[in-house]
Amino acid sequence: MVAGQPVICGSVVKIFYVFVVKSWILYTKAIHHPRKEHSTMARSTFNINGRTTFFPAMVISFGMLTAGLAKGPEMEPEELVARHLKSIGDAETREGIQSRSARGVGRFEVMVGGSGYLEGPASFLSQGNKLRFSIDFNHLNYRAERITFDGEKCYVGNVEPGVRSMLGDFFYQYDDFVKEGLLGGVLSTAWPLADLEGRRPRLDYRGLKKIDGRELLELRYRMRKGGGDFNINLYFDPETLHHIASIYKLRISAPMGRTPRESARQVETRLTLEEWFGDFQTRQGLDLPSHWTIRYTIENAQGTRMSKWDMIFNRALHNMPINPQLFVLH
Repeated sequence: MVAGQPVICGSVVKIFYVFVVKSWILYTKAIHHPRKEHSTMARSTFNINGRTTFFPAMVISFGMLTAGLAKGPEMEPEELVARHLKSIGDAETREGIQSRSARGVGRFEVMVGGSGYLEGPASFLSQGNKLRFSIDFNHLNYRAERITFDGEKCYVGNVEPGVRSMLGDFFYQYDDFVKEGLLGGVLSTAWPLADLEGRRPRLDYRGLKKIDGRELLELRYRMRKGGGDFNINLYFDPETLHHIASIYKLRISAPMGRTPRESARQVETRLTLEEWFGDFQTRQGLDLPSHWTIRYTIENAQGTRMSKWDMIFNRALHNMPINPQLFVLH
């Protein structure tokens, strides 16, 4: 199992490290006591044609070993997906889930480019490829965040008449992520990695990458249709194979100015949407995250803006009937 491979790799590194340390001790003795009689093993270890070459070779070998281990376990993308799905639960239990209703509390917070926060009840409902994500703030300027998909069309609610939130505007412009089933990760019954045959994405396993200070396995995801010029990367815990994060990035070229000098002052726009998942709990035979964070950053000529939506779900029920009208916003 992949879950055990990092432990094995760590043990190998530890054994190799001890071997290097002991070799260094013998090496230093050989240097500082050149006239002292050494054992046959010591002579064969450090004296090759009169040169002490073994220890430098050990250092090089150690570097090569650790560099190889840093890449993570070698596997095909389909194998990573299969092991990831197994980390959620057995196939029979997964396939028996037709709908999911997760409810808890949500918090919106401005991280960069302002200040303030709001809190309110949150829910994430999904049935087949349909979903509904909502947080009710009941604030004059931000009544609620609502994003739904009825299987054909994506709907985004207004925070006030004629105005969408920063997050809502993102999914209004780039609704392919909702239609593809990526939003919400494994919380959604539409999670595309559970339907590779139907989705047919292009996958590219990239090994271990350091993201936000964590070593995670990276899987690049390319939609068969849609997605535009976005780079989509999915990240998994190397031990549990739980889906930990989805990161979507887009770079929009700087607009042309009316003159060459004006064009030179233009800057590109960078959009980064991150989904982070944690605090996995077993619910009705499935390991699912109870903590979901969305972080959205816009970098452009006006500066940087970043906001965060944090959800903690303390309840999750499966195969409960869901009113189809909840997946439509009027």
